[in-house]
Amino acid sequence: MNKKSKAIIKAVFALYAILMLWLLFGQRIGRDLFGSYWEMLQSNINLIPLQTIRIFINTLSSSDYGYALRHAIINLAGNVVMFVPLGFFIPSVFSKNSSFFRSMIICASIVVSIEVVQLFTLLGSCDIDDLILNLIGVAIGYGIYLIILKEARKNGKAGKNS
Repeated sequence: MNKKSKAIIKAVFALYAILMLWLLFGQRIGRDLFGSYWEMLQSNINLIPLQTIRIFINTLSSSDYGYALRHAIINLAGNVVMFVPLGFFIPSVFSKNSSFFRSMIICASIVVSIEVVQLFTLLGSCDIDDLILNLIGVAIGYGIYLIILKEARKNGKAGKNS
């Protein structure tokens, strides 16, 4: 990858990071909270894998209520889609961390950090299912990274041979 492409990818990554910070934290600042801090903390945590995912899948299969359906789709798809770019950017921007394992560890660390900050600031919930869905998105993004890398190498080799 040439320097110009790398600079563009870094700039887009920075914009993505800013957008993610706003989506995950900024738009929730100033919302009304009910109850004590500890009550809110307890109601904003789920450490049981697949509990929230099951609830949303049941909502999709059994509800006719538009808001509930929209909320379930946004939660399930949004938690995957929002982290696809991270799976692409981490190995692209930080080439030393371009292996799948390293990329997943870095992204898992980022997601866990986000979840913990959301929990203690009450600017979201801390849900193990978010981690699961986010890492599915990261894995998809990493797959896109590999496809683009393969195409770039193929095109680069084709250009050198002609």
